[in-house]
Amino acid sequence: MVRKNWIVAITVVFFIMGALTGNALALDEIRIGTIGPTTGWATIFGQGCLNGIKLALGEYNNEFNGVPIKVFSEDTKADVEVMRTKLDSLKTRDKVHLIIGPSLGHEGMAAVDWGARNPEVPMLIGYSAPEDITMRKANKSVIRPGWTGAQVIFNFGQYCAKNLGYKKIIIVGQDYSYPWDQAAGFIRGFLENGGEKVERIWHPVEAVDFSSIMAKLMSMSKEYDAVLNNSGGAQVIGFFKQWKQFGLDKVYPQILGQANVPIVSMLSELGDSALGVYSSLHYYDGNPSGANKKFRDSFKKEYGHYPDVIAVQGYDAVHVAFKAMKAINGQVDDPKKFIAALRQVKMSVEESPRGPFYFDKYANPVQNIYIKKVVKKDGRLMNEAVKTYTDVSQFGPYADMADKYMAAPATTRDYPPGDKAAYFMEIEKYFGKDYVEKIKKNNGWVD
Repeated sequence: MVRKNWIVAITVVFFIMGALTGNALALDEIRIGTIGPTTGWATIFGQGCLNGIKLALGEYNNEFNGVPIKVFSEDTKADVEVMRTKLDSLKTRDKVHLIIGPSLGHEGMAAVDWGARNPEVPMLIGYSAPEDITMRKANKSVIRPGWTGAQVIFNFGQYCAKNLGYKKIIIVGQDYSYPWDQAAGFIRGFLENGGEKVERIWHPVEAVDFSSIMAKLMSMSKEYDAVLNNSGGAQVIGFFKQWKQFGLDKVYPQILGQANVPIVSMLSELGDSALGVYSSLHYYDGNPSGANKKFRDSFKKEYGHYPDVIAVQGYDAVHVAFKAMKAINGQVDDPKKFIAALRQVKMSVEESPRGPFYFDKYANPVQNIYIKKVVKKDGRLMNEAVKTYTDVSQFGPYADMADKYMAAPATTRDYPPGDKAAYFMEIEKYFGKDYVEKIKKNNGWVD
C-alpha cells in the first residue's frame, strides 16, 4: 500500500512539473531554421547574420532548459525563388519551430508573403529592411527585431539639412526596394527640415563601373552640395574608389553614406577614404555600453574580427526568441502562443548591443537611432555617435499618424518626390494642410 502511494505521489510530482514547465521537457529538440545569402555577392549579409545567431546560441550552450537546439541553415543565394523553396523545406522537411531571416530587401518582401500563407511558422526577420514587411503587408507571424530602411534615416535627412546646412543633395544607389526606402526616408527628413531638392540616380544592383555616373556628378557639382552613396557591399568600394579617381573629392564635401556604407565590415575595405563619413543607423560599433562591449569582445574571440550591425541582427533575434520562450515555458510547439510572446518582448540597454527596444503593434522595434561619423581611434576606423534620437518608431516623426502614412503610396524608386514644392503638395494630400503649415512655421520638426 505504501509503495502504491509513493508511485502515485511521484506521478503527481511529474505531472505538476510538466504543467509548470510547459511542453519544453516533452520536446526532444527545439528546431530553428536560418535563411539568407551565404554565397554570392550578398554573402556579407547572410553570413553576418548567421554568425550573430551562432554566437548568441553559444551563450545558451545551444539549449533551452536542457532541451538541445538544432539549427538548420539554408543559403538563398540572394534569389527569391530559391528562398521560397528553402522556406518550404524548413517548414515541411525540418519542421522548424522558428525561422530567423532573411537579410536582403527583395527577400524580405517575398518572405512576408510566405509568412502570410504559412501563419503557423514564426519568423524573425534578419537584416531585411523594406518598411512594408511591418507596415502595409504586416501579418501576425512575421516579427522584425531589426529596422526599416526609412526608420533609421528620417533623422539623418533632418541632420543634414539643419546641422550640416545642405540644401541640395544627390543620392546615388542600387535600384531595388531597400535603397528606395532609404532614399524616401532621407527625402522626408531633408525636405521637411529646410532642404530644397534631392536628385536620385539609380544603378543596377551589381554594377561596378560608375564612370558615366561620375561624369554626371561632376557636371552637377555647381548646383548640389553633397552626394549620398546609397549602395552596399562591393558597389560601395567601387564607388568610393572611382569617386577619388575622377576627382570628385575635390568638388564635393566628404561622401554621405546610407546605413550600410560605413558598417564595420566595409571600413577595412574603404580605409581612410571613409574618414568623416556621416550616416545613421540603430547601432554603432563605438557604443560604450556593457552589452555592446560584451558582444564585440565575444564576437572577436569567436571569429577573429569585430562585428557589425548585420551580426547584431542575428544576435538580437536569438535573445528575443529566448525571452519569448522563457515567457511561455518553452512551449514552442504552440505557434500562436510563441508568436504572441515574441511580439511582447522588450530588450533593455543591458541586453542588446544596440540599446533598448520594444515592438510596436506591427512587430517592428521602437528604438534609438544614431547619427554616426567615421573616426580613427587607436589606429582603427570606427563609428561614433554625434547625435542620438530616442524611441524612434518605424513611422519616424509620423508615429501618431501611422494610418495616414500607410494610406500614402508605398515607396518606389521615384516616390516621394524629391523637389520641395512637389513634395509638400504630395504630403498635404495625406497628412493635411495643418501639418504642412506647422512644418513651414517651425522650419521643420521639433526634436
